[in-house]
Amino acid sequence: MHHPTAWASLSLGQRDVNPYYVKLRLLGLQGQLYASENVNPTKALNGNFDLAFVLVYLFPLLVIALSFNLLSSEREQGILTLLLAQPISAGLVVGAKLLFRLTLVLGLALGLSAVAMLGAQVPLDGRVGLWLALVTFYCLLWFGLAYVVTGLQRNSAFNAVALVGLWLILVVLVPGLLNVYVSAARPVPQGIALTVKQREEIHGGWDKPKMETMNRFFALYPQFRDTATIKERFVWRWYYAFQHLGDQSVRPLAAAYSQGLQQRYELVNRLSWLSPAINAQSSLNALAGTDLPTHLAFQQSATRYHDALRAFYYRYLFHKVAFTHADYAKEPTHTFTSTPEIKTAVSGLGKLLGSVGVVFATGLLLFRVRPINPR
Repeated sequence: MHHPTAWASLSLGQRDVNPYYVKLRLLGLQGQLYASENVNPTKALNGNFDLAFVLVYLFPLLVIALSFNLLSSEREQGILTLLLAQPISAGLVVGAKLLFRLTLVLGLALGLSAVAMLGAQVPLDGRVGLWLALVTFYCLLWFGLAYVVTGLQRNSAFNAVALVGLWLILVVLVPGLLNVYVSAARPVPQGIALTVKQREEIHGGWDKPKMETMNRFFALYPQFRDTATIKERFVWRWYYAFQHLGDQSVRPLAAAYSQGLQQRYELVNRLSWLSPAINAQSSLNALAGTDLPTHLAFQQSATRYHDALRAFYYRYLFHKVAFTHADYAKEPTHTFTSTPEIKTAVSGLGKLLGSVGVVFATGLLLFRVRPINPR
C-alpha cells in the first residue's frame, strides 16, 4: 500500500493514473505490479478534481477575465483622454488596476489553499510556504502576460483573444507537443509487451519438463537443490518456481521500462520552462509526494517486499517445514509513505521566478517604447 501524506489530497499527481496499492502474492510479480482495479469509464474520462488542477488550469482563465481590458475599456468608453489629463501617469493607472485585480485573485488562491490545508490537516512546515510561493508566482506570471498584452495597446477583443490564445498555447498545445517530443526522444518499452511476455513464459511453464524448470530455478536458488525429485503431476514448489522464472524472463524489460520513465520525467523537468503549467503542476506534485519518482520508488519497494515474501515462504515450500499459527507473526510486512521532492519544487519555483521577471520586464519595455495613445 502506498500510504499518501496529507498533501496528496491537494495534488493527486500520479495517484490519479497509476495504482497506489497492489495485492502481492508469490505469483509472478510483474502481472501484479501493474494491475489496477476496474473503474467506471465515465469517471475515468472526467478525472479527479483537486486543488492543483484548479490553480494551474482554471485560475489563469480568471486572471484573463479580470485583466483583458485594463486600459482598453477606458479608451473604448472615450474617457482615457480625461484620465490622462489628471496629474498621474498612465503607467500608474495600469499598475493600480493590475494590483487591485492581483490582490483579489491572490486572496482567493491563497485562501483556497489555506482552507484545503486546514481540511487536509497538513503539517505546518516549510512546505506550506513553498506551496504558497508557487501559487503566488504562478498567478503573477499570468498577470504579467496580461500586462504585456495591455502594453500592445489594442482593443479589448484583441486582448481577450490574445490572452486566451496564450492560455491554449501554454496550457494545452505546448504540453501536448512536449509529450510527443519526449515520447519520441525517450522511447519506453510498452508495458503490455512486458506483461504478455511474462504470461507467455509462465503459461509455457506448464508444458516444459519439470526437471528443466527446476534446474533453471536451482541455478538461482542453489540452497534448495537438495529437495526431492518431483514425480507427481503437480507440486506447489514447481508451480511457484516457474512463476518466478516468468519474472526473471522479463527482468531486463522491467528495468528498461522503469529507467525509461525516469528519463522521460527528467527530460520533461529540463524542458518545463517552456510551459508554466507543466512547471507548476510538476512542482506541486513533487511537493505533495505524488510525482513519478515517488511512484517508481513505491514499485521498487513493492518489488523488495515480494522478494522478502519469497525468501520467507520458500523454506516452507521446498524444505517442507510445517507452517504453524505462530509463523504468521514472522511474515514480512510492507509499508511505504510518500516523501516530498523538495529539490524539484524549489527548482520549479526558481523557473517561475525567472519567467515572472522576464514577462514584467517585457511589459515595462513595451510601455516605455510605446507611449500610450488615448485614441
